[in-house]
Amino acid sequence: MGSGPLSVAKFTLLELGRRRLLLVFVVLAILLTAGLGVAPFILPGFNSGDEKTVFILGGISRVDGLAIELCAFAVGMTVINHDLDSGAIVAILAKPVTRVAYALGKLAAAVFLLILLDAVFTAGSILVVEFNGGGHMDVMFWFFAVSAGNAMLLMVLVMILTVYLNNIIAAAIVVAFSFVQSQVSSVQAMVQNHLITERILDGIVNVVYWLVPHPLQSNLERDITISDFNVICRGGCPDLPHPSQYLAQELAHIPGASGTGDIVYWFAYLVVVCVALYLALRRKQV
Repeated sequence: MGSGPLSVAKFTLLELGRRRLLLVFVVLAILLTAGLGVAPFILPGFNSGDEKTVFILGGISRVDGLAIELCAFAVGMTVINHDLDSGAIVAILAKPVTRVAYALGKLAAAVFLLILLDAVFTAGSILVVEFNGGGHMDVMFWFFAVSAGNAMLLMVLVMILTVYLNNIIAAAIVVAFSFVQSQVSSVQAMVQNHLITERILDGIVNVVYWLVPHPLQSNLERDITISDFNVICRGGCPDLPHPSQYLAQELAHIPGASGTGDIVYWFAYLVVVCVALYLALRRKQV
């Protein structure tokens, strides 16, 4: 990366560092995660390790997963849109900074900040889990890795749309897209686990799954489901005539961890959307 992209990235990071909304998201997520770690020592009802696991891992997946997405949207909505609205992009491109350098610098700053925030959330969550007895560290690591990867793709999509649209509208479109992604992944998990056996529907789901950039998955939700099952059946399962079958059916609705093919596919889509961002900026009249 030459001096042009580095200069753009440097000033972009300084500008993003002044965004109070981003700071609010980070502080709230850290406080809520810390609260999850303290709660089992204060609140009644945590009589086993599985109960702690369900509460803490479930809370982390919701709080920190949402915080990473919100940070990605906050960055994506402002990193380019602010320059366009203020007219600063005209002054930037009037300097010896090409549009390629501008796009690379903005991407580098946004991705670096997102990974940094993800690392902060990862470290805090691991400390909370370790404070409450440890375990599940490998699945925690992959949860935050795939969360950062998924948020990165959404962030770049928002950046592309803000070149043409109001940043609120751009974010709303990508939120809707993210919802569709998650639904497609859930249905595809049902196909893989033979809950959906209709051949035509099976084919349609698989085609759609490999057309849209489906989100990466970790096994965190599956670990939470297994721990929750252990809590329910700790003293036996009188209400479940076939406990193992019940657990298998619950897991069948949850996508398993992404494999190498999914990661390669995600990376290919990320490259495509990064190129699309450059093309959008190149064609933008400023």
